[in-house]
Amino acid sequence: MARCRREGRLLATSSLALPLLLGAGAPPELDFARHSEPVARLDLASLVRIAEARPVRVFEPYEGREARFVALPFEAVLDAVYGVAWRDEEELLFTCRDGYQPTVPVARLRAHRAWLAFDRADQDGFAILKLESGERKRIDLAPFYLVWENLEDEALRLEGDYGWPYQLVGVDLIRARERFPRMAPPPGADPEVLAGFAAFRIHCSRCHALNGEGGSIGADLNRPRSPVEYREREWLRRWIDDPSRIVPNARMPRLNPALPDRDRVIDEILGYLEAMSRARGTRVAEPTDGG
Repeated sequence: MARCRREGRLLATSSLALPLLLGAGAPPELDFARHSEPVARLDLASLVRIAEARPVRVFEPYEGREARFVALPFEAVLDAVYGVAWRDEEELLFTCRDGYQPTVPVARLRAHRAWLAFDRADQDGFAILKLESGERKRIDLAPFYLVWENLEDEALRLEGDYGWPYQLVGVDLIRARERFPRMAPPPGADPEVLAGFAAFRIHCSRCHALNGEGGSIGADLNRPRSPVEYREREWLRRWIDDPSRIVPNARMPRLNPALPDRDRVIDEILGYLEAMSRARGTRVAEPTDGG
């Protein structure tokens, strides 16, 4: 009964109920762009006028269990902001408060249902308990969190936290080679390098930049040097496979253990990094301190 009352309160998104959702701070806002050109900035009050908020049950990948959120159908939000033309674009780039920048193909949004969450329906506080550096930490999700209907979709669950950006502040419709020209492989790159570029953008560029393009949580992986220039390939394979086996409290998570053809994906990522290192045309001596 208490849960029903909470969900009813959160879903009462009239002008009288919104102050309860927003609290005393500034209202949550989300920036929308197309090919880096601003399109709109909408706060929560505006968003709930264009899409109906409702409770959503998902398997939460960071917590590893079922969770319930209060959310807006993301497709309806995109239709209201961009019109139906967004479906003909290539990718969506998400920007988060901490510099995390994942991309998701538009085709994934057309094949699966995503929701723009702004509160939990099953607990107080818009947060998750996420495993970081070997311990569970309470992570604030505000202002928005993109979640996916995956309870009945095993393939989507196996993709883990791919495409689940939290602390979401920006959405941009992009074409990868236009948005990330310095990250793109050189002309004539072989198929393994092209596959590695695609895998890098899915699994790595959300945290790491390459040649100054990508996320800012981790180090740039080609400036001033690439890890392939001072680490053996087998060491790098073990690092991508599971950093905690090398550094017990490593913040970097292991590559999704359920990923199909996982060993091949690791090799493709390393092949891409090697190609980008060669394209930069600079090699450095291996460190003598083991770092």
